[in-house]
Amino acid sequence: MESDHYIVKTGAKRSGPDASPVECRGGSLCRLPGLDAVDRGFLTRAIELGREGWGRVHPNPMVGAVVARGGVTLAEAPHAEFGGPHAEAAALAALGGRARGATLYSSLEPCAHSGKTPPCAEAIRGAGIARVVYWAAEPGAEEGGGGEWLRRRGVHVVGPCGERADWAAENPAFFHAAAGERPYVALKLAVSMDGCIAPGGGRRAWLTGPEARSEVHRLRAGFDAILVGTRTWKADDPMLTARGAVTPRVPPVPVLLDRRGEADASLRALRSGGGAGAIVATAPGVGGRVEARLGGRGEVVGVPVAGFGLDLAALMAALAARGVGSVFCEGGGILAASLLAGGLVDRVYLFVAPLVVGGGGVAAFPPAPGERPEDVRARFEGWQTRLDPVRFGNDTLIVMDRGG
Repeated sequence: MESDHYIVKTGAKRSGPDASPVECRGGSLCRLPGLDAVDRGFLTRAIELGREGWGRVHPNPMVGAVVARGGVTLAEAPHAEFGGPHAEAAALAALGGRARGATLYSSLEPCAHSGKTPPCAEAIRGAGIARVVYWAAEPGAEEGGGGEWLRRRGVHVVGPCGERADWAAENPAFFHAAAGERPYVALKLAVSMDGCIAPGGGRRAWLTGPEARSEVHRLRAGFDAILVGTRTWKADDPMLTARGAVTPRVPPVPVLLDRRGEADASLRALRSGGGAGAIVATAPGVGGRVEARLGGRGEVVGVPVAGFGLDLAALMAALAARGVGSVFCEGGGILAASLLAGGLVDRVYLFVAPLVVGGGGVAAFPPAPGERPEDVRARFEGWQTRLDPVRFGNDTLIVMDRGG
């Protein structure tokens, strides 16, 4: 599995404590004005460190920090757990007072507010850090301002560096939450080289290999909910849990669409949620029948019917009201097309398998009900691949983010 350059285009290799800075070999960081090679290397390392918090820190962002002097790493740390020390504070604590005069590199602007932990900006000044270089600006009005707070107190601050779209590609749900009300929605599809997600005739088959399927479980760990449509849970009876290398701090909530009220308590997503309360979204007129069939397993949520299915925008509003900030959709072609047509998808994870399904296959991107074939292309106008493609076994993951 080749995942060193996943998430953001840094183009750098890893390094450990007491090591020289990593090299920035291409990618968006290496084009940042005002930073020399040493700064870019340490900032790249800070971003890489932050990724260690995937599935453990949300709704906080993934953040990493490196303290260096004379081109040598003194200490480094990620934000490892929600409610625990922030990356900057953890790196400084590891030095035990030996940070005076050093430079601190952080993937996110140091916070200037008191929350579950004290302000990082105060810890940085108290440690005697002479210079701070940070990548992404803190989007929250309350949390932001740490860079300016440090500047006013005599610390040399460089940042933010780069563009907001790149910052959002690294911490998409976090930046989305600062700007929008509905949950951040990522769509996962496994497709063949001829653009199909399954053979025809209702046959089921794995398109991708075990390495790609393991990565899907890792991705699940970083989302609040996993959404599937009726055809998917009927055909596969999925558990909808994260059973990979990352154990999520809070298990994702399974969300099943069930317009006709056919779900029952035998479904594995309702029996094996790892403590997460499943949600069954159905039409208001059949909610009572579903509740009786579920026998207390999961919450039944009434969602208005729109066209040929449930109103997906209303569903997202209902999920947001229940504290769901991010949704990972694995629901198949019809659900995917409807989400895309409704402008509700923020990211697409496309696992491309090196095989051909052939005639009669189920298209990955069919027109939604009421759409024309030419409307499919229009859905992706302005989308960008800001993240590097990654190989998982024989399969290739392509990540696309919605523009605007």
